[in-house]
Amino acid sequence: MRPNQIRITLQAGRPSLGAWLNLASPLAAEVMAAAGFEWLTLDAEHSAYDLDLIAHCFRAIEARGAVPLARAWDHDPVTLARLLDAGAYGLVIPHVSTPEQVAAIASAMRYAPRGARSVGTGRCVVLGDDYRRRANDEVLVIPQIEDMTGIRNAEAIARVPGVDIGFLGPADLALSMGVEPGHPDHEAAIQSMRAAFARVGTPCGIPVRDPGPTRRRIAEGFRFLDIASDVRMLDASARQALVEAHAPEGAG
Repeated sequence: MRPNQIRITLQAGRPSLGAWLNLASPLAAEVMAAAGFEWLTLDAEHSAYDLDLIAHCFRAIEARGAVPLARAWDHDPVTLARLLDAGAYGLVIPHVSTPEQVAAIASAMRYAPRGARSVGTGRCVVLGDDYRRRANDEVLVIPQIEDMTGIRNAEAIARVPGVDIGFLGPADLALSMGVEPGHPDHEAAIQSMRAAFARVGTPCGIPVRDPGPTRRRIAEGFRFLDIASDVRMLDASARQALVEAHAPEGAG
């Protein structure tokens, strides 16, 4: 089993930059990995992935040297185990609001004696003969906080044994608060979570889509940043190509 490069980067105090995959395409995954992102997260919560396609995308990511992650679609231990057995080096778990939830998640993602993950013959066995011995130390547990209950419980969540990174879900957080992203109350909630994880010494992450805000979030102390998505990049490039094609000759 390869060392998890995300852990190495974070332990060195450097920000780890990755991207989100929504196109459900192994080729898109390979292109994004080849671009140089340290990690790529398959969004199995919102996108059209099945487990076979997930495994193919993991292969494409690994082939280009990036770290394959997935966002699960629920907290079911069987779901988490199947995604790990397919080869995920970590899971983002959406809608985590309490330390009790994340304690159960962490247990489901680790083998005994540190947890209750079932041993089975999945794709993970080809990652190395040492997989079962090393997985507990390499696989990342990444709870995603997306409501004010989670924000208020952020420090307790960060203190749960086995939590590796806290990750914000700003869009659902704003929706749950009844405000638009960027509202002062929304930003205060974001900073409250960051500060809570900082007090515990656990890295905190956030999705950011533009270079300026990315640099600002890094300066604030965020260390695990989702800075792009395959579907958004395709959409932006397609729209820009049409704008340029329709521009009057000699314009620009």
